[in-house]
Amino acid sequence: MLSAGEEVESHLFTSLEESPGAAISPTLELGLTAVYTVLYCVLFAFVYLQLWLILHYGHKRFSYQSVFLFLCLLWAALRTTLFSFYFRNVVQANRLQPLAYWLLYCCPVCLQFFTLCLLNLYFTQVMFKAKAKYSPELTKYRI
Repeated sequence: MLSAGEEVESHLFTSLEESPGAAISPTLELGLTAVYTVLYCVLFAFVYLQLWLILHYGHKRFSYQSVFLFLCLLWAALRTTLFSFYFRNVVQANRLQPLAYWLLYCCPVCLQFFTLCLLNLYFTQVMFKAKAKYSPELTKYRI
């Protein structure tokens, strides 16, 4: 990163310009943006590898696991793209066209909701199968 005597050139990053009433310093904002971008890139690479392993080992291609991983991959890709925009121009990243704005800001929230619904559906199915298999009132009247 930066040593104590070095200064960041402010013309490289427009987010380094001080704004009145800023809650955090611009260098902290830039550092957090870098950390989030790296974490989302790592998540994207991990999920991408998992999807390739499903394909390589011949697992069922349309399953809860593959759909969940695909939703996570799409979410991580959109988040990585959004945070990488912050390196160039924060103002432009906040003033996108309607389709790009919806894709980068609203679609990840929808993907999180779809992922939660998928997890609920999966666990509901697992619970019903477990209840049918291990329920004492169902096995009590078996001959």
